[in-house]
Amino acid sequence: MASNSNCGALKTRSMTNIWLIGQLQIEKKTVPESAKLSSDKVMDMWNKARIPTTYHTHVVEKVKSVVDDYKLIKKNKNRQSEARRAREKEFEEKEHMLFDIAYQHAMQLIRIQEDIEFLEDQRGSQRMQMSGIDKDLTKKEERTEQRKCKEEERKEREQERMTESTSLHLSSSDDSDSEQQDTEDNYEIEIPVYYKKQISEVEDSLSSSASKKTRTVQDMLSSPDVASALDRINLSDRKFTVLAAAIAQASGQDIRDTSLSRSTVHRKRQQHRSTIDSSIRQQFQDRDRNPLLVHWDGKIMNDDLHSRTDRLAVDVTGCNVEKILGIVKIASSTGQAQANATFQLLKLWDVSEDIIGMCFDTTAANTGTSSGACVLLEKLLHRNLLHFACRHHVHELIIGEVFTVLFGPSRGPNIGMFERFRAYWPNINQSNHKPLDDDRMNHSLLQMMRSDIVPSLTCFLSADSSYIPREDYKELVELCLLVLDYPMQTDGKYHFRVPGAYHMARWMAKVIYCLKMYLFRNEFKLTTTETKSLTEFCLFATHIYVPAWMLCPIPSDAPVNDLQHLSRIEQYSEINKNVASAATKKLKNHLWYLGTEMVWLSLFSNKVANAEKQLIVEAMTAVDSDWSVRGVKYPATELEQVKSKPLHDLVSGTSRAALLSLGMDVAILRETEPDSWNDLPLFQKVANVVKSLKVVNDTAERTVALMTNFNQSITKNETELQKLIQVVEDNRTRIPDSSKRTLASAQAAAAMF
Repeated sequence: MASNSNCGALKTRSMTNIWLIGQLQIEKKTVPESAKLSSDKVMDMWNKARIPTTYHTHVVEKVKSVVDDYKLIKKNKNRQSEARRAREKEFEEKEHMLFDIAYQHAMQLIRIQEDIEFLEDQRGSQRMQMSGIDKDLTKKEERTEQRKCKEEERKEREQERMTESTSLHLSSSDDSDSEQQDTEDNYEIEIPVYYKKQISEVEDSLSSSASKKTRTVQDMLSSPDVASALDRINLSDRKFTVLAAAIAQASGQDIRDTSLSRSTVHRKRQQHRSTIDSSIRQQFQDRDRNPLLVHWDGKIMNDDLHSRTDRLAVDVTGCNVEKILGIVKIASSTGQAQANATFQLLKLWDVSEDIIGMCFDTTAANTGTSSGACVLLEKLLHRNLLHFACRHHVHELIIGEVFTVLFGPSRGPNIGMFERFRAYWPNINQSNHKPLDDDRMNHSLLQMMRSDIVPSLTCFLSADSSYIPREDYKELVELCLLVLDYPMQTDGKYHFRVPGAYHMARWMAKVIYCLKMYLFRNEFKLTTTETKSLTEFCLFATHIYVPAWMLCPIPSDAPVNDLQHLSRIEQYSEINKNVASAATKKLKNHLWYLGTEMVWLSLFSNKVANAEKQLIVEAMTAVDSDWSVRGVKYPATELEQVKSKPLHDLVSGTSRAALLSLGMDVAILRETEPDSWNDLPLFQKVANVVKSLKVVNDTAERTVALMTNFNQSITKNETELQKLIQVVEDNRTRIPDSSKRTLASAQAAAAMF
C-alpha cells in the first residue's frame, strides 16, 4: 500500500500494491492515515487518464468501507456459516472489479472520446490498459507549448526591430531640426510593404497582449470561485472593489479602461450566488436518499439598527450528509413557531419523507408534551419520529449545576474570576504549571477511574479527527491530562492557548478556563475560597465530566454510557457529596437514552455483552410495537431502581416501534446469535444508519455561529442572505482549511469540472 512502484498497467485491486490492507501492521499507521494515503495514490492514477473523480473525502470514505468489510470478514474467519461464505465470496469478486471513483457525471465532462471508451471498458470487460500517462495528449500539449514559445520569441524580435527603427528616426530628427521644420508638412516615411505587414502583426500582438492584461479584473468578476471565496471571508462589495483596483494597478492595468465599480461587483456576486445556490440544491436532490435527522437551534439576533428578531437554524444529517436547510426569521421562539419553520424548510428541500428523528436541546419549547416543537413537528409530518435529546446539552446542564454549587449563581454574562485571569495571562510563566494536588487523589475510587480515563483520553488525541472535531475539544483533553499529571508526549514544552471568549451557553470554554486557572494557581492570585472551589471543580471535571463529554457523540453506546455515568456520579459522593448530589439532580431529569425509546441502540454497541443483547431481543419480541411511552422522567424512588436495572428491563413496545422505524423488525435477530448479526445485510444497513446518527446538536450550533458572523454583514436582503449561507457552507466543505495542499486539491478538482 502506498508504494512508489510503477502503477502504469494496474486496473484492479488484486493487481496493485497501492492498497490499504496490511499497512496497518507493517507501517504502523492508523486507518484514517492509510485511507488518506491510499486515496491520494488512487486519485493520482485516475488523474493521469484525465478522468474526473469525485471529491477526496468521498474517496476516503469509500476506502474505509472496504476496510470495514475486510475487518468484518477477518473477525469471523473461523465461522463457516453460509452467509459468511457468501460475504467472503462477494468480497473476493469485488477485488476484480474497478474501484470506481469517477465523478457521477464524468461521461458528460470528458471531451476526448478515447477517455470515454477507456472508462466504459474499465467498468466492463477491462480489456484496455493505461500506460500511466496519456501520451497522445501529452505530445499535443508539448507541441502547443512549443508553438507558444516560438510565437513569444518572434514577438520579442519584432519588438526589438520596432524599437531600433524608432531610435534611428528620432536621431535623424534631432540632427536636422531646422530642415524638419521646413519640410514638416510634406515629410513622409517610406515603409516597405513587407515591413508594414510585420509592424501590423506586432501592433496586433501588443494590442492582444494589452487586452489580456485588462481582463484580469474581468476574470475575477466572472469567476464563481472568486465570488464564493469573497462570501466565505465575509468581504463586502466596497472592500473588494478597492482590492480589485489595487490588483489591477499591480497588473499594469488602467482603471479607466476597466469596468469596475461597487455596483458592478454587487451585481456579479449576486449572479454567482444564485448560480451556486441552484447547483447546490440540485446536487443535494441527486444524492442517495438515506435516512436523515433534523436538527434545529435558535438565537435572538439583530434585525436592523433598532430591532432584534428570533432566528432558527435548521440542518439535516445522515450518512455522509450534513446540510444547512436555512436560518430563518420566526415570530417568536415558541414550539409552534419552531415546528412550523422546520416543517416548511423540510418541504422546501424535499426531505420530509427522509426524516426519521429529531435532535434538539432539552428546553421546554422543544420538549413540551402538548406545545413543544417535537410533538408539533410530528403532527405536521403525520408520523412518530425518534427523539434524540442533545447529549452535550444534557452534560452542560450537569456541569453548570456543579459550577453554581461551588462558585455561586452567576449575576451577569461575565465572570469576574475569568476576566481577571484573561487580563493577567501575558504575565504568566507558562512553564510553571502544577497538576492536581489533593490527598483524595490517592482514594481508591479516583485511582480506579484514572486507570480507565487516561488511556481513553490519550486514545482520543491519536484517533480519527471525528472524535476531535474542533481545536477546543483537543485543548480540553490535553488540559485534562495535564491536570491529572499525565502530560502528552511532545518534543518540547506544551504550548498553552490564550484564554478566549466564553459564553453562558458554552460550558466547554468555562471548563477550559477553570483547568487553566488551577494549573497556574501559583502564578495567578486566587483567594482561599476560589482555590478550594477550583480544586473541587477540577476533580469532578477530570474524573467525571470530561470523559463522559467526549463519549457523547457515539449513539450506540449512549444507553450504557448513561448508566455508567449515573453510577459513577453516585460513587463520587464518597469524594464530594454536595457535588454528586447536584450532578444527580440534573441528570435524573434527562435520562432520555435510558428510556424505552432509546434502549434498542444497545444492540449495536460493542460495550454491551452478547448475553445482554440476546435478552434485549427476547424482551422486544415479547411485546407488540407501539408508541405508548415517549420520553422518560424517573421519580426519585424509581431512580434508585434504574441504577441497578439491566438494560433489557427497560424495554417496552416503544423500543420495538423505534427500531422498526429504521426498517428492521427485531424478530429477525431472535434466531441468530449476536456474533452472526453482522452477516445479516439488513442488520449491516441499519447499523450504518445508527453509526451516522448525530446525537449531539453541534451541527445546529455551528450554523447559528455562522449566521452570527454573517448577519447584517454582506447583505441585508433576506433572499440573498439564505443564498449566501449556502455558498459559504459549500466553500467550507470543499476547502476545509487554507493549507497549500488543500487549496491545490480544490483547484485540481475545479479544473476537472
